[in-house]
Amino acid sequence: MRREQVLLALKEAAKCGRHTEFVIAGSLSVLGLKEVPPELMSISIDIDFFPLRDPTQVQDIVAELGEDSAFHEQHGYYLDPISSSILVLPPGWMGRLVMLEFGGIHAYFLDVNDTAISKYVRSAENDFRWIDAGLEAGLLDLDIIEGRAQFGLDYPGEDDKRRVLNGIRSHRAARNEDGTLRHELLATLRSYTQARIANLSDDDHQYTGDILYAAVNRVVQEVEPDVFVIHDSSCWDYTPLVGQKVSVIYAGGVATVKGMARPSPGMR
Repeated sequence: MRREQVLLALKEAAKCGRHTEFVIAGSLSVLGLKEVPPELMSISIDIDFFPLRDPTQVQDIVAELGEDSAFHEQHGYYLDPISSSILVLPPGWMGRLVMLEFGGIHAYFLDVNDTAISKYVRSAENDFRWIDAGLEAGLLDLDIIEGRAQFGLDYPGEDDKRRVLNGIRSHRAARNEDGTLRHELLATLRSYTQARIANLSDDDHQYTGDILYAAVNRVVQEVEPDVFVIHDSSCWDYTPLVGQKVSVIYAGGVATVKGMARPSPGMR
């Protein structure tokens, strides 16, 4: 979807009542940052929105411009009302809204790094696609996201916090030097929906457990039931095999791998 399509919908929404200020959330918040973002970030046909003032009064807008409305049938997209209370957003998000003004109407787009946190909470496939695309395009900043996710954010539940931290740690481990992502690693980690990815300590610590993923420079190990750590194996002298149980012993930041037979060269 393009920015002008969102603005057209909001122009029509303003005709339905007294609202002239609207907040755009969800995937299409990226249109506040970039007029033509990556396709995977703007592919949505539903515009998540709420009026900035009196956000509960949207009945007339939904009737005219919501799903299955005449507007939807004519244009192929629609306005989808949400409540700001259902979004998990970090403190200060309102002060970071990106405002675009046109014809007396003000559109306020969520900051994309704030949107990323709400998408990590949901952790649906389309949410991951959006974040992946934003990171690879350089539109999302993982350091900013992590800072906002860890300090002052009131999570509805521990599972919400776990999903956000899992997502951030997965992306850190999957990021290549050129900004691209290791999608196979991400797919593996996301297949374990109930797992927790723990921070790895490489200072006098030992991890024992099965290897779940092993590729160039990255090894994922289950160290407790549904608790994973991700090793940087770039300095290891061999790559363990998936399914093997090993001990990874760190001393002074250097890892020693024990408890397994070294694979033959043809098995590496």
